[in-house]
Amino acid sequence: MKKLIHKKLYSNYFSKRMLSWNRTSNTRTLPWKGEKDPYKIWLSEIILQQTRVEQGLKYYEKFIFNFPNINMLARAPENKVFKLWEGLGYYSRCRNLIATARKISIEQKGKFPSTYEDILKLKGIGPYTAAAIASFAFHLPYAVVDGNVFRVLARVLGIETPIDGTEGKKLYTQLANNLLPQKHPGEYNQAIMDFGATVCKPMAPLCGDCIYQKECVALNTNRVNVLPVKEKKIRQKTRFFYFFVIEYNNTIFVRERSEKDIWRHLHEFPVIETGQPEKADALITTASLNGWFQHPDEVKSISETLVQKLTHQTIKGVFIIVKTRSQPSLPADFKRVKKSKVKALAFPKLINTFLNGQDI
Repeated sequence: MKKLIHKKLYSNYFSKRMLSWNRTSNTRTLPWKGEKDPYKIWLSEIILQQTRVEQGLKYYEKFIFNFPNINMLARAPENKVFKLWEGLGYYSRCRNLIATARKISIEQKGKFPSTYEDILKLKGIGPYTAAAIASFAFHLPYAVVDGNVFRVLARVLGIETPIDGTEGKKLYTQLANNLLPQKHPGEYNQAIMDFGATVCKPMAPLCGDCIYQKECVALNTNRVNVLPVKEKKIRQKTRFFYFFVIEYNNTIFVRERSEKDIWRHLHEFPVIETGQPEKADALITTASLNGWFQHPDEVKSISETLVQKLTHQTIKGVFIIVKTRSQPSLPADFKRVKKSKVKALAFPKLINTFLNGQDI
């Protein structure tokens, strides 16, 4: 790797150029930029994990409006927090958010830990998030290494080591910390992330505006679209969910998903999951035999197939609407909810897409 990196990039040249760009040319504005409150920084970082900034922005604003400080978030009912998180995905982040807020509120009296080591101990926080909070809020010299940083370093320095392997993660972290200016860690971290997001973009990077044109190995060897390298491919699977929206005496039956699976702590209707597409008639017969309703002719409509793509799987859902005259026989964790109250519950995006088109 040393042969690929210009000697002057080992000095403070790289970071000086980045800080200069930040002060003269960086026009990216975000509500958490320049923020020193560790609570708000932490909140923004958790929301932005696996989430585009454009999507996460409105969620950040909603959370700050509803929970201006960590104690208010800690005291909030879980269902309210999950409802605000609804549609953002990766719900383990929300569970960790609640757990960490309560821990800090109760054990630390609402005071956020101020060292990298203590921040890293918090639930749902890894090295990247800990470095971001430590550098932005407490001016500590820890480099952030996210997708933007991987991309900038890989291209400018011509690094071909895969970014998703153990060796690569170690290499990039070490390099990022070597380049980090000790006097301006927070500003530099924000600058290199912004540079990767606005100039050294994944697709159609603005190489003509790049401050490292002369030094960029990827640009000068025609490998901009090749770097950074990834070695692992995400394996996708498809699951088929057939939901039964059962109305009885102006109520709908729902339950909270509790399994260690997708959508944990979100609500759903009675469902039959299959490994391949099935004919609705056969599933209606199965549900009727299970006692969910008495007669197949109580089925009022069957929706088209709705699709939600997750990182490792695709969910295809069909909604079968039933209006029954008899008390359904369902597992004990299902509860009756008035039709007018159903939409107030937290549901996965797939179910919300269906509900938004229904008069429920």
